[in-house]
Amino acid sequence: MTSSPVTRLTPTERTYLAISEDPSRDPRRLLRPQDLELNGKHYVLLPKAEFDRLRLDAGRSREDAWAFAKGSVGPDLRARRHQAGLTLSQVARRAGIAAETLSRIENSRTDPSVGTVCSVLRALERET
Repeated sequence: MTSSPVTRLTPTERTYLAISEDPSRDPRRLLRPQDLELNGKHYVLLPKAEFDRLRLDAGRSREDAWAFAKGSVGPDLRARRHQAGLTLSQVARRAGIAAETLSRIENSRTDPSVGTVCSVLRALERET
């Protein structure tokens, strides 16, 4: 996706944008988001309908990222292990963790630390 060039508005244009009640009547109305800079700060100007849609989307409930990650890390590690053609014991030994711990991680029955996940990933990347 390419970004629009930064548009610098004149004081008259800034005033017009601030007081315009119905931008759809203006032939200069925006059909797509544009970047602009006012007083050294960057802004994105977009159609009101798009703004309203984004505002509504932001208000909707979202899935908890931790719950998503917890359920996806283990199966992802298992798939990577299978793709590498390694057994659970081989990867656990290389990662310096118990095979039972790796099994619990792969089956999403425990919350591994970032360090443990990194150790498993490094173990999967090793050739020997």
